Amino acid sequence: PRTGYIDPFGGQADLKNKILRTVGDPETRFREDALRILRGARFSARFRLIPDPATMEAMVRLAPLLDKIARERVFEELCKLLKSATAQDLQQFIPLLTQVIPELTPSVGFQQHSPHHRYDVFTHTAHVVEAVPRELPLRWAALLHDAGKPAAFTMDENGRGHFKGHAKISQEIADHVLLRLKAPSALRQQVTELIGLHMTPLEPDKKLLRRRLGKLGRERLEQLLQLQEADMGSKGTGKEEEMEQFTVLREMIAEVLAEDACFSIKDLAVNGHDMMALGMEGPNIGKCLNALLDLVMDEQLPNEKEALLSQAAGKL
Repeated sequence: PRTGYIDPFGGQADLKNKILRTVGDPETRFREDALRILRGARFSARFRLIPDPATMEAMVRLAPLLDKIARERVFEELCKLLKSATAQDLQQFIPLLTQVIPELTPSVGFQQHSPHHRYDVFTHTAHVVEAVPRELPLRWAALLHDAGKPAAFTMDENGRGHFKGHAKISQEIADHVLLRLKAPSALRQQVTELIGLHMTPLEPDKKLLRRRLGKLGRERLEQLLQLQEADMGSKGTGKEEEMEQFTVLREMIAEVLAEDACFSIKDLAVNGHDMMALGMEGPNIGKCLNALLDLVMDEQLPNEKEALLSQAAGKL
């Protein structure tokens, strides 16, 4: 109380100057607990700090020590980093990211040879991560959505690159990565589902959107839109085409939801008991209900009990 702040390591000056520095020797600190390497990246991203040269050099040089850290701890730190990271942060800390997620290494500097992409695969990925909301399923999906591109790459006779099937490859890579990092099963399922669907065209067609809503639900469909929007808007060409389609899609989804439309079997005006009353048994009940749902979503049949029972009875 008489002396005031005691600051033997110059912490206040570093905070004022936005510098990230270890207390004492960086190598000693990181060897004490290698997770501090990722934590340093997180602090840099969250508080917009610049690592001083000695700290940054030690972070990169000692990154292999992260292999000895429990995967759960690494995953937790990566989640915190992803929530704060900008594209610049991800590029700055490539050596750390590729150490703990080596599946990202092939994408670093991988040129796409496409007039629709100015960035290499990892730079594009970094921009997509920054562009999606700071929600873990979206941030992880963005980070890994193109991890399969290098493996899927082919070049045609005109020198143009193609990545046929890369969504499926990326989905498999993401599943492997998140399994290894011991991510929660629910998060892994959400991330892999989004990655697997990220190249699926979403047309402004009410019938198709009803089906998507029935399969994915409102929240997941919106996440898919957010991932696709970020993907399309992060190509670096300055000519991000067809971005207005996302406004149209959201407006149409809102209209479908306002109509209180039927998206799943549970929304039908009939149920399994009604089918049993008609004399159906076993798997035939589910088959009939699914057929009725298809007709309702395609607007070929109203979701009214009498009409549905009449249709079902005609199939007996």
